[in-house]
Amino acid sequence: MSKKPTFILGLTGSIAMGKTTVSNMFRDIGVPVWCADNEVNMLYSKTGAATKIFVKEFPNVVTETGVDKKKLRDLIHKDNAILKKIEKIVHPLLSGSKNSFANLYKKNPIIIYDIPLLFEKNQESNFDAVVLVTASEVTQKTRVLRRKNITEKDFQLIKRNQLN
Repeated sequence: MSKKPTFILGLTGSIAMGKTTVSNMFRDIGVPVWCADNEVNMLYSKTGAATKIFVKEFPNVVTETGVDKKKLRDLIHKDNAILKKIEKIVHPLLSGSKNSFANLYKKNPIIIYDIPLLFEKNQESNFDAVVLVTASEVTQKTRVLRRKNITEKDFQLIKRNQLN
C-alpha cells in the first residue's frame, strides 16, 4: 500500500483576524506550521538574508538590530511603489524557506502554511485547501491599534494592500 501524500493547507486572513490563534491550535495538536510573518522577522533580523540586501537597497531602514519595520512602513507611505521592490527581495527568500519546510515535513500527513497575502499573491493553487480566518472590522481595528508601533495610518496602508 502506498503512503498517502502530505495534505498541504493554506491558512490566511487579513491583519489581526486570528491567524496566529488558529496556527497555534494546529501546533498544539502536532501539526507543523510555517508562518510567513515569523519568516519575515528572521529575514529582517540583524543577520537576516533580507537585511543584507536592504543595507544596499534601502540603507535608511536598517539599524544595528536589523530592518526597522516602522521605518520601512514610513518609506512605503511616501511611495507605495517601493513595496514592489521590497517584495522582489523578500518573496524569493520566503519561497526558499517554504520549500525547505516542505522537505523537512514531507512525511507528515498534513502541513500548514500561514500566509497573510495568500490570495493577493495568487498562491491558492499551491494548496490542497485554504482556511480563511476572519473577524469583524471593529475587532480587527481594535486588535491592530493595540499593537506596539502601529498607527491608524499604518493600519490603512496594510488594509490597502490586503483583500477585504
